[in-house]
Amino acid sequence: MSRIAIKITGAQGQGVNSVGEICAKGLKRSGYCIFGYREYMSVIKGGHSSYQLDVSNEEVRSTHETVDILVCFNHHGLEINTAEVREGGVIIHQSLDWKWDAKQTSELKKKKITTIALPTDEILTKLKAKPILGNMLITSVVWALLGQSADALKKLAREQFASKKDLLELNMLCIDEGFAFKKKQAADLCIELPQPDGAWKDHMLLTGSVAMGLGAIHAGVRVYAGYPMTPSSPLLTFIANMQNQSGMVVKQAEDEITAAQFVSGAMHMGTRALTATSGGGFDLMSETVSLNAIIENPVVFVLAQRPGPATGLPTWTSQGDLTMAIGTAHGEFPRCVISVSDAQDSFELMPMAFNIAENFQIPVIVLTDKQIAEALYTQSAFDQSQTTLERGFLITDKKELAKLKATDRYDPDAEYGISKRWLPGAKAATYVAQGDEHSADGTVDETAGNAKAQMEKRMKKGAVLAEATPDAMLYGVKNGNIMMESSEPKLDLLIVGWGSTKGPVLDVLETLSQHPKLKALKIGYLHYTYLWPLKTEKLQKLAKKAKRVVLVEGNYQGQLGQLIRQECGLNIAQKILKYDGRPFFYDELLGAVSFQLLAFRKRSTSSPKS
Repeated sequence: MSRIAIKITGAQGQGVNSVGEICAKGLKRSGYCIFGYREYMSVIKGGHSSYQLDVSNEEVRSTHETVDILVCFNHHGLEINTAEVREGGVIIHQSLDWKWDAKQTSELKKKKITTIALPTDEILTKLKAKPILGNMLITSVVWALLGQSADALKKLAREQFASKKDLLELNMLCIDEGFAFKKKQAADLCIELPQPDGAWKDHMLLTGSVAMGLGAIHAGVRVYAGYPMTPSSPLLTFIANMQNQSGMVVKQAEDEITAAQFVSGAMHMGTRALTATSGGGFDLMSETVSLNAIIENPVVFVLAQRPGPATGLPTWTSQGDLTMAIGTAHGEFPRCVISVSDAQDSFELMPMAFNIAENFQIPVIVLTDKQIAEALYTQSAFDQSQTTLERGFLITDKKELAKLKATDRYDPDAEYGISKRWLPGAKAATYVAQGDEHSADGTVDETAGNAKAQMEKRMKKGAVLAEATPDAMLYGVKNGNIMMESSEPKLDLLIVGWGSTKGPVLDVLETLSQHPKLKALKIGYLHYTYLWPLKTEKLQKLAKKAKRVVLVEGNYQGQLGQLIRQECGLNIAQKILKYDGRPFFYDELLGAVSFQLLAFRKRSTSSPKS
């Protein structure tokens, strides 16, 4: 893949994101696929933050560790991020008094890196413009370095500031000044982009949270209740901003317990409702998860992962809550755990989550993480024609309601353990929905026989659910393109993963398919979307045929690997794990997977028994 990377750094509140977002929008319109990645500290202002764009004319799904252009709003970027600049790259900074030490100067010269000091304050003073206009000035210099036209950037500015004529005029002047500065200081310098592909122009640019919010609206969600907690907060913000267009009731609760109860009550009354939180908030919601299990109330929770324990790293990413999602809340009961992996999943899986919840009358937990929630994706239009809203055994017909008996609600002999369900206030028999163990009509019943029958009734759903949910999906590469494998081929290397690891793994697979020494090897990636109940038959068949199996996860313990071993006994000994709050970067994972392949090849050629 031919890609370039741009990284904008500075303190929170300096406009780092705005520069990245303008560049992303403009480059997408010019015919490029964009993947955006944010880093920021857990402070309102200050701290060191960055916004990185990886740009290509092919699909790009992950972030590179090194960059071609580094933009530094302050000297901290020069101190922290200079080593990330590739050979032949460019550093643009505003620290006019900055002095490189001898070692830095030598390294910059060795890597042929060009440094450009931009006198932002001087230019803005000349234009009689406020400091906020510096963002457009910096953007214009970056835009010129990429060989893009001033007219394209001015068009973006007109769209953004059309209603503010004075501000628009100053932005136009800043763009002209930025292009003039670049021409004067570095006329022949250009970071060459690959040839554009017009197919990307009509794509959307959106985060995983926006995609998930659209998916929730498409799923028929009419109530959203939540309490702000990174990285679930962007979903709350988006849905709140869409409240007028969607007609949804949005409630910012006083805490996570209230949000969970609010949503549970709405679902009990027949309204599709959603809540989202992070690990600490989900701890508080877990009692409500258990309550919904015993009253067999369909409910959906979004768990946006970040590193723990405790407050941990609140603005960073992790895949550390998988076993929590599967084991949280007291007692034994069936549940479904699903993980999104990108913007497409974030949209498509929301209707699926609600359909599963209502069909099986169980809690469904949808996992995302900070990387997915805040990453910027170049996304084709979502297909809205395929989704159906399934209400399961919800009875609304008047004649059918009249036939119901109170004991139909928790009938232990119900087929597959799934009883008929009807709404409070319906003209039908009444039943009790409460948290004690109960008989068929919901009356408290603590006898041994009833406890056994009701437990077995509920647990029957798990077996049926395991059959109904899709298996893990196997990806491979054919003619340089990612494809889904319908068979179970013999593989030299089988990679197993879930969630946000999917993007970088697929980028790595494409690269390795072109590697002169490794392209002859057959590599597959088995991606788990439906994580509980966990299906392992396909994995076991592939693992028996594969010469080497590697687990890739963003946690310390290899939690999916633990579940696989628990469910079928397969121990995946080779693991690539990451647990520093950062996602898997493309080149980092490429090196780790290549090492596994080269180590395997070395052993297989040195010993016939290897």
